[in-house]
Amino acid sequence: MNSISLRSAGLSRWALIGWTLLLWGSRLRLVLGNDELDGWGIVIRVLVVGVFVALAILVAVRASPRTLALLVWWTLVYWLVRGGAILLSDEDLAFKGVHAALMVISWSTAVWAWRARQPGST
Repeated sequence: MNSISLRSAGLSRWALIGWTLLLWGSRLRLVLGNDELDGWGIVIRVLVVGVFVALAILVAVRASPRTLALLVWWTLVYWLVRGGAILLSDEDLAFKGVHAALMVISWSTAVWAWRARQPGST
């Protein structure tokens, strides 16, 4: 593997980690500041944030193909399910547009990190 490929693998992995922490750190702030949520509504949303943050930290600390796969696939599946539900919901167009953009950026960084991983990794 040449040095450009190694840099791309590292850059894409850190882009995914950074994006994940930025997005879900912001989400946590929104959840905790939402006076309309209580009880299980808060718990479920905080757990989702916790999974994303924990996986991002795991990939940052232990950059193995397996940990990267966990974050990549969790990102892709989460946004397929949740993003799809948002797009099909009765929410307003602006809300759908913002979440569609978040979904596309999340998918793009996840796919970039997966495709740029070191050859021979599974």
